[in-house]
Amino acid sequence: MANSVPEKTVSSVSIDLADRTVRIEKFLAAETGRVSLRVSGGQKGEDSAGPLTLSEEELIELLYKASLSGVISKDFIGKLREKIEI
Repeated sequence: MANSVPEKTVSSVSIDLADRTVRIEKFLAAETGRVSLRVSGGQKGEDSAGPLTLSEEELIELLYKASLSGVISKDFIGKLREKIEI
């Protein structure tokens, strides 16, 4: 059995909603060596995460906090703006 190297969280940010917490994590994927993003959510106080359901306002708040904290890059925001400009 091969040794698996655990992924390393580079940074993360979360927001608390009424009964759950949602989070964006930037991590170094052990198998590829690339930086990836993970969006997850779950009930407050629980480790398990399930499907993530957010309103548009909640998603905007999560992305806003992620951009302020450096979890997502300014380059990401620029590319997103290019894709959604009308």
